[in-house]
Amino acid sequence: MNKTIRAAIGSTCSKPGFLDGNLAQIAEMAKRAEWNGCHLLVTPEMSATGYGGYPEALSLAEAPGEGQIYESLARMASATGVVVTAGYVENNGGRLHIAHYAVYPDGRFVSQRKHRVTPAEVPLEPGVTLFYDDTEEIGHVPPGQERFLTFTIHDVQCAIVICADLGIRDLNAILRRSGVELVMLPVGAGGERSQRLSAAELETDEGIRNYKEMLQRNSFPHNGAIECLRNKRAMLAVNMGGFDGRSRYHGGSGSIVSARGEVLAYLPDQPIIDYQQPSFACAELHF
Repeated sequence: MNKTIRAAIGSTCSKPGFLDGNLAQIAEMAKRAEWNGCHLLVTPEMSATGYGGYPEALSLAEAPGEGQIYESLARMASATGVVVTAGYVENNGGRLHIAHYAVYPDGRFVSQRKHRVTPAEVPLEPGVTLFYDDTEEIGHVPPGQERFLTFTIHDVQCAIVICADLGIRDLNAILRRSGVELVMLPVGAGGERSQRLSAAELETDEGIRNYKEMLQRNSFPHNGAIECLRNKRAMLAVNMGGFDGRSRYHGGSGSIVSARGEVLAYLPDQPIIDYQQPSFACAELHF
């Protein structure tokens, strides 16, 4: 091991269209990353715009490096010395995609476009033309059409894989060929109200039983840790948290896993609506 990077994950409680509030959460996470000596902060899918195909989120679309979201992230990165990542809606000549920024303190940036979109993300468009079969409703990326941008942070080769893109066939081989040592996995998809509890529901026996079941179905990264171990690749995963004010209830889970399969930091799923709030974790990774 001769390379080290200190990395942070921050689960924001972003809401569609609430740009100032969403960016304020990311800025607070960036400060915490700086205070903890981190080189990198990963926030969830669409963390700047709010998640989903809502008109309020779509209205915030910008061309990569040319809008208020980029400018705000660049100021955060410059002020803290941290590479700040955040999800947004990319305006690609009028076509709208889910994308994720990684912005360096000197203003350089990477913008990774999501290949596949889910029904909850329509009318946002996939980054490539997909093909469909009976194995999965959201479609598949044709072999050779994958477009993962690789970049280095503190001499570590990185890539961003946005949520459903984790299901791209032969993904591990694709990342291996590009020499990726660290994968950032921003996630946004939320669940339904039935998958969450209120504090009042915990006052009943039924609510307590439901809470126990939810804890037992937690999001601890069992499979993710094994994948990291097998592929000798580290992972920073983080999901959005909280109620979006419309229909989705996000879990707020996250993890930092080393290339040796060590779970170095863990943000558990937050089942209780009343207690959900932005959360943060960091750890040191060795390569």
